[in-house]
Amino acid sequence: MSAQVIEKEFDAGVLTQGALVKDVLESNSSPVMVLDDDLRVLLSNTASARLFHSPSPERHLPALADYCGPARSYFVELVSATIRRGEPFAGRDISIEDEVFHLALHRGESAWIVTLRPITLELSRDYKLRRLEQHRDVLLRAINGIEGSIVLVDLSGAIRFMNEYTKRHIGDLLKGVPMSDWPKAAGFYREDGVTPLEGAYRIIPRALAGYTIASQAIVVRNELTGRRLDVSASAAPVRDGKGGIVGAIAWFRDVTKDSPAA
Repeated sequence: MSAQVIEKEFDAGVLTQGALVKDVLESNSSPVMVLDDDLRVLLSNTASARLFHSPSPERHLPALADYCGPARSYFVELVSATIRRGEPFAGRDISIEDEVFHLALHRGESAWIVTLRPITLELSRDYKLRRLEQHRDVLLRAINGIEGSIVLVDLSGAIRFMNEYTKRHIGDLLKGVPMSDWPKAAGFYREDGVTPLEGAYRIIPRALAGYTIASQAIVVRNELTGRRLDVSASAAPVRDGKGGIVGAIAWFRDVTKDSPAA
């Protein structure tokens, strides 16, 4: 509706100030009430009426206690005490109908505005996030405690995660190095310990192509290992919910002590 139309309808008496206030209240998805100093409900929006199971006041102005019902006595007393004091209210979180709301009271020129902002969903999200962080920390501690190497790469071959065991034997040798040059940079060889790992013997590129590799024998020898490590290497593609490949995970187990070359 344009400003010109509103102005004409004001002149025609079609729109009233109360109607505009009601429109503003209904634009808020949170429960909102307008109270006078005598704790009568002058206006409320649909969200408020739904929460307290009360119809929006029209000509009859119900008392706050009647509008909210006896089960909401704590909320009513909290609002009443604030209005009686006439002091600013910083707000607090309260529970109504098994939901958590942030209660705020604002003193206008002729009435009090009571707003209940739902935060149950926010708290639920925060709780889930904290739980996920806790699970992540436990998982990382477990992975970093494994005496074996775990490497996660994305579809482009960029390393997204390596555990502490991997860092001790590979470190930054692969940092900024394209995946095609990994064997030379980190000292990856075939089982003979001399022939560089190439083509079909490279497990991560094969995993990114959709193959699963189990217990392939390779040798790792570089400046960090300081010696030959005989390794049993495995890898598998990582897929999204639709089955598309989004990366690969590889794990390497040191079997040097079991090797005849040890």
